[in-house]
Amino acid sequence: MNENTITITYTVYGYDEAGDTSFDMDVSDRIYDKLSEAEDDGEFLDSDFIAENMKGLHKRILKAIRENMEEESWNPDDGTIEMKVYGIASRVPCVGASHEDMLISAEDDDIEYNVELLW
Repeated sequence: MNENTITITYTVYGYDEAGDTSFDMDVSDRIYDKLSEAEDDGEFLDSDFIAENMKGLHKRILKAIRENMEEESWNPDDGTIEMKVYGIASRVPCVGASHEDMLISAEDDDIEYNVELLW
């Protein structure tokens, strides 16, 4: 089985300061072809479409997103944002930017993602 790469970009409701987070994931030829056909048909490859039409892939993507949240939580700057006071930049704690908190408290319905096919 030959693997193909897709990019997953996700956001979580309530964690606006964290912004979009992206990572790559390998999928089988069959899944890649199915996604490619849907995109060719004008479908937007987002969490709503995939959850409705490709339930197994949706579960796999949610699991991969949670694994990515855990990885991101290891970053020393996770859960902080940069603030400037009198022109001096420093990092301050911000729960809305925390992948660690996101991992613990986010429900699957809070996660929105889209898929980009890498050629």
